[in-house]
Amino acid sequence: MKQSQLLIVGGVLLSSATGMAAAQSNVSMYGIVDVGITHIDNLPGGSKTYMRSGSKDGNRLGFQGSEDLGGGTKAIFKLEAGFNADDGTAGQAGSIFNRAAFVGLSDKTRGTLTLGRQYSSYFDAVNPLGPVPPVTGAAGDHPGDIDGFDITIRSNNAVKYTSPTWAGFTASAMVAAGEQAGHAGSGGAHSASIRYEGGGWRHALAYQVLKNGPVQTNWDPNASTSFSKSAVNAGYLSASEVQYVAAATRYEQSNWSLGGSFSNVQYRANSASLFRDTATFNTGALLATWQTSSPWLLGAGFTYTRANRANGISDNANYRQFALQQAYWLSKRTSIYILESTQRARGKTLGTNGVSVIDANATIGVSQSGLVASDRSQMLLGIGLRHAF
Repeated sequence: MKQSQLLIVGGVLLSSATGMAAAQSNVSMYGIVDVGITHIDNLPGGSKTYMRSGSKDGNRLGFQGSEDLGGGTKAIFKLEAGFNADDGTAGQAGSIFNRAAFVGLSDKTRGTLTLGRQYSSYFDAVNPLGPVPPVTGAAGDHPGDIDGFDITIRSNNAVKYTSPTWAGFTASAMVAAGEQAGHAGSGGAHSASIRYEGGGWRHALAYQVLKNGPVQTNWDPNASTSFSKSAVNAGYLSASEVQYVAAATRYEQSNWSLGGSFSNVQYRANSASLFRDTATFNTGALLATWQTSSPWLLGAGFTYTRANRANGISDNANYRQFALQQAYWLSKRTSIYILESTQRARGKTLGTNGVSVIDANATIGVSQSGLVASDRSQMLLGIGLRHAF
């Protein structure tokens, strides 16, 4: 769906608000504070124990609100800032509301249109069925968050439309503009998804494309959309664009759930890329949770990521990761949690220059990006305290 089409939908939503009665509005503040101690082994120079901010859930402070415009239509907004609880710094330098900053219109029968910095339709569909919210936290991310199931992909200059829910189905589409002078069409993004929920089942099918900007070598920092950089994709950051296709499912009962997902991610090259062939990463994952009769919630996740044979690599990289979580809920908003994760890497990948063939070393999740193992295995243990308000 093009931006012009999304804006037309917005005009329809706005027109439905005319002739309204006296408006009613509400604004609320919310957030999460999550901090703990993490031990990670097998780093260059040895192991490391440190205070980690947001191991289970990213720290945030947000404001959201709505105004009733009448006729079933509301004006809505959301401002959300990430921060580091261990030292009080911003989650992203130079940005206040780095997690979300958007305004929009919502109508019961016509759907919701939002404009600003926000998560994509792809993320809205697959993240709730991935490892982060219910199961293993950041330590259980798919290696390097290679398929964007975690919160690392956010889009600036984005227009997103989400339909009402019909018979359990919800559809969504988003476009984000690069907005760099002289480079129309570069640095932007688009995505679409469809979700179903009913009878204990939740399904999602989603697609997105992120386009690199003119400063292409290490992924243009002025591109509209950010994404995770790690040892898993370090050799392919000069891609002209990255395409994601993912499907996920989960079955939930009162005290347990079981689910899985599959994703295909392609780093596509052009004449300006440092590598020459499309690099493809396929990831399969299984997840399970069990709410015991006590306050303990237990979770487990297994992930297998495999790259294709390309760019002169025949022994292609693969990553096997197993993660556990034990969370003791002191109340509905406060929990003490323990995270364990282990990963084993095999095969070869490209180095940061996009040419050199190197060993694929382990790198657990995305929260540990930059803390690459000195060889093919890595283990993580963390304990933390999380409070939501």
